Amino acid sequence: MRLADLGRLCVGVFLLTAAMPARAQTQEEKRRQLQERLGIQRPPTPPPAPEGSADAGTPETSAAPAAPTKAAPAPVLTPSGPRTGGAPKPRGPTFAADARPILVARCLSCHRPEGMAGRSKWVLRGDGTDYETTLRFVKLDAAAQSPLLKKGTGAVLHGGKKSLAAESPEYATLLRWVESGALPGQAPAGTAPPPSSAAATTLGAPTSARVGDVASATPSTVATPPGGARLGEVPSAPPATAAMPPGAPASARVGDAPTPPSSTPLAPGTQPVPASASISDSLRFAPRIHEQLLAGCASCHAADGFAGSTRYVAHSEPEPHLRTVLALVTPGSADTSLLYQRARGASHQGGAVWEPGSAELALLARWIEEGARGTEAPPLATAAPVAPSLTPPATVATAAPASPSSTPPTERPAASSGGPPPGVQLGTFPVLGSLTLNGRFDLNYERLGYNDQPFQKGASNALRSYHHFLFLTRQSTEDPVTLTLEMLSLQFWEVGYRVSGEDWPVRLSAKVGKVLVPFGAEPLFHHSYGGLAGFDQKVLPPVYAREGLTANVQRREGPFLLSADVYVIAGYQLRRADAVLNLQSDFAPLEATRLGVGTRLGGSWGPLSLWYSAYYNPLGYGRRLFLQALDVASWRPRGVPVLERFSLGAGLLRADVSGGEAEGYGGPGADYYHFASYLQLRFHPTDWLYLQYRQGLRTFGNQRGRILDTTALTREDASAHNVGAVARWKGLSVGLFQFWNLEKVDEVPDDFTRLVVAYEF
Repeated sequence: MRLADLGRLCVGVFLLTAAMPARAQTQEEKRRQLQERLGIQRPPTPPPAPEGSADAGTPETSAAPAAPTKAAPAPVLTPSGPRTGGAPKPRGPTFAADARPILVARCLSCHRPEGMAGRSKWVLRGDGTDYETTLRFVKLDAAAQSPLLKKGTGAVLHGGKKSLAAESPEYATLLRWVESGALPGQAPAGTAPPPSSAAATTLGAPTSARVGDVASATPSTVATPPGGARLGEVPSAPPATAAMPPGAPASARVGDAPTPPSSTPLAPGTQPVPASASISDSLRFAPRIHEQLLAGCASCHAADGFAGSTRYVAHSEPEPHLRTVLALVTPGSADTSLLYQRARGASHQGGAVWEPGSAELALLARWIEEGARGTEAPPLATAAPVAPSLTPPATVATAAPASPSSTPPTERPAASSGGPPPGVQLGTFPVLGSLTLNGRFDLNYERLGYNDQPFQKGASNALRSYHHFLFLTRQSTEDPVTLTLEMLSLQFWEVGYRVSGEDWPVRLSAKVGKVLVPFGAEPLFHHSYGGLAGFDQKVLPPVYAREGLTANVQRREGPFLLSADVYVIAGYQLRRADAVLNLQSDFAPLEATRLGVGTRLGGSWGPLSLWYSAYYNPLGYGRRLFLQALDVASWRPRGVPVLERFSLGAGLLRADVSGGEAEGYGGPGADYYHFASYLQLRFHPTDWLYLQYRQGLRTFGNQRGRILDTTALTREDASAHNVGAVARWKGLSVGLFQFWNLEKVDEVPDDFTRLVVAYEF
């Protein structure tokens, strides 16, 4: 044999030998498939150690089981399944056990069939479709880029609020779930068939789970109560005789019921059997009530929002939010709780937050009726499985239901930092109803009488108080009559009546007295037309309150709130025919009343609000006033990067005086108009601090142009600019402002610096 032939023979033998294991493996695979078709069971694997049991959502490994010897008895099948190398398999997060409870707590308030996002592509319905729907928003190859996570943290545009913090344990759990393959786990209890007995049974060998398939729940390890668990409900607590196995993952999330002590251990790989819903069905503030209030109220009632100066201030954290909520709640009595009354729309400027009969309103009432229970322990900081605590965490102390005439309990927590205290609740009285006392007082140190900078020679100092108001209010859902009274100076007082029924599509109310005239974005103290606000501004009255009658109608259409005000008041009157009307002071005396009529139309969508105001008043001498204003506001759109740190307000006003031609007083050369505008921008680095810039223009007695008549300029025609910083803590606020007033002609030294300290309760 030649040397070359010998070499070819050796190579052939080598290749044949190398191919035999692969061929044998292929034959083994074919044999296994044939046995499955014929219904022949494969020999089970040896039982692993109990502490290595895997979760029901963990897929099998591909290791082939070893063939048993004749001397060894057939081992009993255990729920842990095959293992590799004898090491216990780590538990991976699953949709049913880990991801879905987080999504229910954080997203269900909007992403349910009847919610604000009920028509979006992702809706939680409480059945097996939740998993498949969620998978559309998951990227297995780039977990952190999953739309589910990016929308939740506000990294991309989200129609709702920012619902997850990137550093939170909930986000870490969702990220690990996606990184682990987005396993389904056991199907939701509401979709699985009920077990044959209340006792927990062991699992059979789980089949390999593919992403997108819901794992079979038969036989089940968890006995479900009759009817199953509905989406979003707090899980029932295990009975006293059931114990968590060593190393089981803790489930003491915020809002979950505590796990009681146990005495009897369960079989390895099984889960505790839930008791009846009555044991732990008591609703807690976090996460469901907290998330619901944030979704419905935070756009206005954040510390820096449109209603941030009221008694109720929303907070992103449950504990401080709960403190301000409890001051508006009578535990055990929803109907007498101010929080519930406002949510229904009773004497609430924003109208009904949730319509009567809605699931949100029913949930809020249930929480109050069950005692307005607080929060549990905070979420675990790590995702590693730990043994659950056997002692229930401490809860926020709540009082027993109070009698109608009782005062707020002393053990109720104080208001949270970042918002004002909740006022003084005087109680509910047989005739007067539910009364509350609120006030606002300030003290201002001012540097006056200079131009450009406050250290100029000749500037003066002053100490002044502009706000010293004490308000008495009466609000009750049981009685439609309301009362608002400024007690110290009687600047305004209103008696109101609600005439709309529970089943009406609109809310209708009316007020009579010395009413706050509904003109512009905010009638009380905050008219910024001309660039100056409150008692500084020079266009409208600092407190625009006149004797008269107002009516308001509101309607909510999905996320939109529509509002319309109409009113009749004691209006303006010219002092003489050729006088230029002063909108701050030229009101007709009550004995010679000239009626003014007006309307204000408003609409809001999320953080955006828009108002149009119109007012008509005969002034005497054949002259007439037509006053108009347009205002827009945006209050920190939550979840939108960068923009959520800013709030914006802008508006303009024009007052036209015309007519009187028949009497010989009007016409060309005699008709005129006033104009004013403002732009206010605030930056909010935190919830307790904001930086402000505001500017505006004001012109009077214009006969030409649309904004400014350059042929008739006086020192009254001017612009104003100010910068400032304001810090708030509870009801205390401190602000430092610099004001520049720039006259169009004949500059006046009227710039000023102000340090203001205010307190409200």
